[in-house]
Amino acid sequence: MVRALDPSSRLLFPDAGTTGRLVGVALDVPVDTLFTYRVPPSMEERARPGHRVIVPFRRRRRTGIIVEIQETPAVARVLDVHDVPDAEPVLGADLLELGRFVGRYYGASLGEALAAMVPRGIRKRGAGRLRLRVRLAPGVEVPESDVPSTPPTAPQARVLRVLAEHQERGLLLADLCRMASVSTSPVRTLARHGRLTLEREREDALAAAAAEPAERQAPHDLAPEQAVAVRRLTEAVEGGTFSPFLLLGVTGSGKTEVYLQAIRTCVEGGRQAIVLVPEIALTPQTVRRFRARFDRVAVLHSGMTEAARARAWQSIRDAKMDVVIGPRSAVFAPVPRLGLLVVDEEHEGTFKQQSVPRYHARDVGMVRAQAAGATVVLGTATPALETWRHASEGRYGLLRLPERVGGRPMPTVQVVDMRRGEERVGRGRHIARTLSVRIREALRDGGQVILLQNRRGFATSVACPRCGWILECPDCDLSLTYHRSHTIALCHLCGHETTCPPVCPDCALPALKMRGVGTQTVEGELAETFPEARVARMDSDTMATREAYEEVLGRFGRHEIDILVGTQMIAKGLHFPRVTLVGIVSADTALVLPDFRSAERTFSLVAQVAGRAGRGDAPGRVVVQTTLPDHPAIRWAAEHDYESFANAETLDRKTHGYPPWRRLLRVVVRGKDERAVEARIDETARRLKDAAVSGVALLGPAVPTVARIQGRFRRHLLAKCPTSREVSALLHVLRTARRPARDVEEIWDVDPYQVL
Repeated sequence: MVRALDPSSRLLFPDAGTTGRLVGVALDVPVDTLFTYRVPPSMEERARPGHRVIVPFRRRRRTGIIVEIQETPAVARVLDVHDVPDAEPVLGADLLELGRFVGRYYGASLGEALAAMVPRGIRKRGAGRLRLRVRLAPGVEVPESDVPSTPPTAPQARVLRVLAEHQERGLLLADLCRMASVSTSPVRTLARHGRLTLEREREDALAAAAAEPAERQAPHDLAPEQAVAVRRLTEAVEGGTFSPFLLLGVTGSGKTEVYLQAIRTCVEGGRQAIVLVPEIALTPQTVRRFRARFDRVAVLHSGMTEAARARAWQSIRDAKMDVVIGPRSAVFAPVPRLGLLVVDEEHEGTFKQQSVPRYHARDVGMVRAQAAGATVVLGTATPALETWRHASEGRYGLLRLPERVGGRPMPTVQVVDMRRGEERVGRGRHIARTLSVRIREALRDGGQVILLQNRRGFATSVACPRCGWILECPDCDLSLTYHRSHTIALCHLCGHETTCPPVCPDCALPALKMRGVGTQTVEGELAETFPEARVARMDSDTMATREAYEEVLGRFGRHEIDILVGTQMIAKGLHFPRVTLVGIVSADTALVLPDFRSAERTFSLVAQVAGRAGRGDAPGRVVVQTTLPDHPAIRWAAEHDYESFANAETLDRKTHGYPPWRRLLRVVVRGKDERAVEARIDETARRLKDAAVSGVALLGPAVPTVARIQGRFRRHLLAKCPTSREVSALLHVLRTARRPARDVEEIWDVDPYQVL
């Protein structure tokens, strides 16, 4: 029944008239093989590569994708296909070939790669589920803490408390379960008892924005640098050959207008465009901006209902849409004539998938565009160093937008050294004297303020000052974060929560200390220092839904909020002309992490959030608080000098053998039995060491920064390889090894975004 798939061979796509009774099917299982099935004569006309089939597999019915027609069986016993549910293939030859690349390059099976391309609503053969919105029933009392021994149960109590924070709009069932760290069972139990209400919804705000009529807008006048960029992109699109470009533009330089005019050329030439955006940037306003220029715009994202996503996907496949907008998975949108791929904010880590297949949408998009003869635009103010190296060495065209639209100046940046005593306002205060003065000045002049603190919660740890005891998660090697709004300590990895003990359990000291600063800390300090100001907080605790995010941004845009404090979700993509001051409470948060990208992330975050200031007529000011004022990432971000930072950081990476000079393969082994985990990582390390050729460096095995998550111990190792060829060779060693012991999982991550 099983036929091995040679990763080095090419897939065969037979002519349309070819009829075959045997087909090779890729199933969504972690086995690098094709499975041979026989197609009954009544289904032969519909059984072509790219078609879905329903087949028997290990006493179950599973859905797979036909990859090839086979002449002779490779096994003695061949089972029959149960059904071919679609009249047309769900994947064309181009996407089948792309799936082959994704599986081979990222160490996934072909079936896993193809399954990632097809929306769940298509794969499950149904109309999909309606979205359920959950609200508290009128008059329901909300428990202040979890008391598992009395009703409601601890999970039910968490559900009620989370919903109490979103009484007006309620929450989607999926969002509620994620925030409360529960399954759907306690939610439905509470609904049966009348404590919650469940309402059905058919589509979200993004789908509605894509479908609603939009007033047509004419293209904007272009600055000289924009005009040059549009001209070069237009020539590339019209040329019909693979042409990658980096659009390097400072924040507020009008990169989106360049995208729009390049897309117009693509659409007028009879081809389609895909626009990839970070998840947080995918808003109804973004969709409406494209709808104001183009009639046939589709949105693909995971928050849509399965049925809505399936309908959009089918419309795209049938060439009824000209522009597709979405996060990373939209790179697989089945446009039949791809002419332009735009990756906005291409440096963002959200373009890297964290589950199998662990692909990077930017890199997969490059491969797809090359096969289609399409143009690629990577737009950002702070390119990933891999992209910068390609552009600086001439492999990508480099388009520069060095000035803001309308000639507006970049904001002035003031770096505040938090080691200096004169900046300290008082014990337990985290807003320095300089930043406090600038906030008061901005409010006095009628401006708005954005404050970034890239950690949520009130305190990042609870500790005993006498004996050093720290309140930690029982399932993760991580201190619990104290959240004052619920008086609970919460693990941000697994969701475990508990109340803080009144005394130290080790030495009985009654005065436990809150250490570290989070967004709740800053919010409370602002309320005390500026009682007249209207303050709002944006982090994953308060912005659980896209609707909540849109609501707060709408209020901020109407100047119903004076100060917006939040995590990195406020750092990118926001355009509010009244913002005259941006403050970064602690710019060192990412710098202290033992990760080779920490400086790059810090530079990007500081530069991006600084770009929110001064986008209107009033000049902008940025205050950066740090204990590392001389660090290159801080210093060059303050000077708006990406190239100096990139050149220095690239040189440092070259010295230590990290991207963009080396390709990385990370192996993580995890499981509940620590000895079994260590035995497996040691075995894997030996095999890779034996197979490694000259130029490959192996680091580890080692204990990662967080050694245990959700009760599972973790060990990892890192392979630094000169090229992707060596990475593929090591992947082959991993693929052909025996499976790990039961309850031990081995994860392979090619080109990892982080190594914590």
